[in-house]
Amino acid sequence: MTVPLFHFAESYNDADQYYLSGFLCGDPFAVLEVNRRKVILGVSPMEEGRAKLETSGKTILPLHRRKGKTLNQVLAGFIRDYGTAQVRVPPSFPVGLAQGLKGEGIGIEIDGTTLSKRRRVKTLKQILAIEEAQRCCEKAFTMVRSLLAGCPVRGGVLYHDARILTAQKVRSMIEVFFLENGFESADTIFAPGRGGADPHWRGDGPVRAGVPIVMDIFPRSRQSRYYSDMSRTFVVGRATKIVREMHRAVREAQDAAFDRLENGVALSAVHEAVCEVFKKRGYPVPGNGEQPKRGFLHGTGHGVGLQIHEAPTVSVSPDIFQPGDVVTIEPGLYDRRVGGMRIEDIVACMPDGSVRNLTNFPKDLEIL
Repeated sequence: MTVPLFHFAESYNDADQYYLSGFLCGDPFAVLEVNRRKVILGVSPMEEGRAKLETSGKTILPLHRRKGKTLNQVLAGFIRDYGTAQVRVPPSFPVGLAQGLKGEGIGIEIDGTTLSKRRRVKTLKQILAIEEAQRCCEKAFTMVRSLLAGCPVRGGVLYHDARILTAQKVRSMIEVFFLENGFESADTIFAPGRGGADPHWRGDGPVRAGVPIVMDIFPRSRQSRYYSDMSRTFVVGRATKIVREMHRAVREAQDAAFDRLENGVALSAVHEAVCEVFKKRGYPVPGNGEQPKRGFLHGTGHGVGLQIHEAPTVSVSPDIFQPGDVVTIEPGLYDRRVGGMRIEDIVACMPDGSVRNLTNFPKDLEIL
């Protein structure tokens, strides 16, 4: 008999808990998966009615904290009620709670692979949820591109509503846009100028014409909880020669990745195709355990789902592209004398094995 999976966490931020339960709750609750068809949720009595309404095919039970009973004792009883005293838990399971359950006679086994493997293989419905997030992401990009195109430039600085346009202002507009459309976006990147040479710099200060602006948005649906992810780099006005050359190299590298990306391919080969383009164009790439200070500084992509970064990895890892995978392809170049340059699409290997780019947004550099 397979040892049941058990978890105790809130599900707004714990992707494993939401995946197991299908129930969105800000307070911790218990989930016991006896098998794929038998899943029991132990929730606060205040949440019992809502859990029954918002989930299907699961048993919902109230967890009563009776006088004199500790949480460890209540959860140990919940587990034993289903004929087991041994459970598997995900790596994010609280250490203190694990020790407490052991003290109540419950055996704990850390299972670091089952849920990550299951979550990696997206169903058609889950891929469509990611695509829905991507469509909203593209609308946000369209909004920002139109904003930048309509801003007057004075002394090399963009103005909006008679005030200097800042990266902070653009980010706040993006976040409000998503909230109004049923999505949420944290840590949006809008990084103008030389600071964009740090791939995850969020950006601040005035937005200037003639410099690269790295824009990276990864919205999550407030309903499905699935993410999307896209990056583009813009220059308001004319780009310098070095920036245009960087942009051409990144586009060529992404095209090389797409040429390799097919069902059954080693994702390390996709990453190597990107590196080969950059090396031929004279840009440093990672290799031999060394990390360059400029050039291509990161992997080619990552899986996307209930978390913005999950399996598989498009890098030097041994992962194979397979049906149900959704990954980003995001080559980039970085130079502290210039800034950053990144283009990112999100791609799915569909259940039938076909490869589909879920992204439908232009890759033009200049906004004229």
